[in-house]
Amino acid sequence: MRKTRIASLMAAALLAAPAMTFAAAEDTGNVGVNKTYESSDTLSCIGSVSKMFATTATMQLAEQGKIDIDAPLTDYIPEFRMADERYKDITVRMLMNHTSGLMGTTAGDFMIFDDRDTAPHDTLLKELGRQRLKTFPGDYGAYCNDGFELLELLVEQVSGESFTDYIEKNICKPLDMQQTGTPWNAFRTDEMVGTFLNGNVRIAQDYCMDLGSGGIMSTAEELSTFGSAFFKGNGSLLSEKSKKEMSETKATDKYEDGFGLGWDQVDYDDYKVAGVKVVSKGGDIMNQHAELLVAPDEEISVSVLSSGGNSSVNSLMAMSLMDIALEEKGINIEHRLPEKKETLDTVPERYLAFEDLYFSGNGLYLVYFPEGKYMEISCITGDRKDIKHYMYTTEDSFVQVEGNISAGKAVQGKNQSVLTFRRRDGRDYICEDVSMDMNGCGNVSMSHYSMQRAEKSSVSAEMLAAWDARNGKKYYLYSGKYSNTYYAEMPSVKVQTYPEARGYIKEGRIIDSAHVKSDLVMPGGRDVQDIEIRKENGVEILDITNCAMEMISEDAIKELPENVSEIKLHTKKASWYRIGAQANKTITLDIPENAAVYVYDKFDRMIYSSYFKDYGSSVPMPAEGKIVFLGEDGGTIGITQ
Repeated sequence: MRKTRIASLMAAALLAAPAMTFAAAEDTGNVGVNKTYESSDTLSCIGSVSKMFATTATMQLAEQGKIDIDAPLTDYIPEFRMADERYKDITVRMLMNHTSGLMGTTAGDFMIFDDRDTAPHDTLLKELGRQRLKTFPGDYGAYCNDGFELLELLVEQVSGESFTDYIEKNICKPLDMQQTGTPWNAFRTDEMVGTFLNGNVRIAQDYCMDLGSGGIMSTAEELSTFGSAFFKGNGSLLSEKSKKEMSETKATDKYEDGFGLGWDQVDYDDYKVAGVKVVSKGGDIMNQHAELLVAPDEEISVSVLSSGGNSSVNSLMAMSLMDIALEEKGINIEHRLPEKKETLDTVPERYLAFEDLYFSGNGLYLVYFPEGKYMEISCITGDRKDIKHYMYTTEDSFVQVEGNISAGKAVQGKNQSVLTFRRRDGRDYICEDVSMDMNGCGNVSMSHYSMQRAEKSSVSAEMLAAWDARNGKKYYLYSGKYSNTYYAEMPSVKVQTYPEARGYIKEGRIIDSAHVKSDLVMPGGRDVQDIEIRKENGVEILDITNCAMEMISEDAIKELPENVSEIKLHTKKASWYRIGAQANKTITLDIPENAAVYVYDKFDRMIYSSYFKDYGSSVPMPAEGKIVFLGEDGGTIGITQ
């Protein structure tokens, strides 16, 4: 019998939350019972590693002949509709390998503090019904959470069970995973990991209610046990045929994401050189992060869960553990750093035609070739203009350098970024091979499409003027539930126009005086957003139409009355105020259940949340800051000044 090795690591702050009983997903009253268990390991949300559970469930049903993964999704969920006729071509397989063409993430209230809610599950089809596709189904891979939420619905529709119950019966019980579950059967347990802001401020745990894409809860040991189900010869969950199909990628372009079915990555060059097949899946929610790394043939499963940090660091830790386990088997893995590139002092003339405006999901960029000597890329959408320089190489690429190029003092840094130009389906792109040092924890290397050349805008001067009038204006989250983590992460967005990029804002191309459309059609281009501006009762509302999020203009935010003693609450309608007369004073809050308060400084940085642990009810009021009151219809929050 071959020896099986399962390695696990918990990197976390171990502070438990109080135990409670609670509800099943189908129970709209949100009350029910936790699953029973005897183990007592630290429990965490594994974020997007949950996608492997949704994929496994789908493949199990396919093995039973209940699903054809190459059939249209509408064969199984006839209620699925979109405002784009191409949705009919989306297959089940496309959901699992991120090639569906869906916009990305219908966020809404999908991540919440110390709470559960069926709304993300119950409203998904309605929200998708008003969305378009960003590209043709099957065109390319781009990470997509909504695809796995649809898989959650698919599993429920075909099996006749809730997703939570299906996972418990068909994955957890066969593997004897006693603590693994969802917020509907593993909520507020004594073993739940402690979560923190800025390293030392305790805050309530965050939960993900998009179960299929990010809502599974597990321990490091049990997640490693789940990984062992993908070992060669292990038939506890799936056949060898299904596991092999999941571990193959359809991507043929090195710059495309090499998704398998569920897996983020199914090929690692460093391991492949040593003859080792490794597959991986990472996951992040606001404060909890995970990585699962499996070598099926060598029977090694590594999981890393953490409170704080990010899944990239978890991935490096998992790889270190994997390397140790392989070394014990006599297999040595060498992770080589990229070699320095040989550079030239002029750029071939053919590249000068690529001077233009480019964009990605993160910003707008100007590409320029000063005197034909080197390439300069300026990000114009940050708080400060970020300028990077690249020298042409003997390999027909451009490598990032630091220092004075004209004086011959440019050097290649510790982090390497190599850019190449590529044309695909009539569009120009810049692709990147990057190697980054993660603060001494190791190097992360990736190859990806980085940015897309922008089309010339033909929008009228009148329409541009409407957006120029909004330049610099902020819009604040208005429609989120009181427990929505976006009030802590991203309470506001700012509209900005740029003289160097007429017809564009950071989020996309201006269509008319009230609409912006994301033109990003790029492999790896995840979570693209369209924007609509409308007026309600004379107030501008910014609607991120494919994210189920509405933001209210700062112009509508009034000053908190000096002698106010209570604030009336409204369901999913935030009450925002500017801090005026109370500046630099302290107020005392009486906050009922199902309500929350956040306070921000003048830069919209959160300095207080009622989800802070052990903080008390006295709250400082910063000068030029803002405060938001959240709750449900009929509720009030008391204020003592």
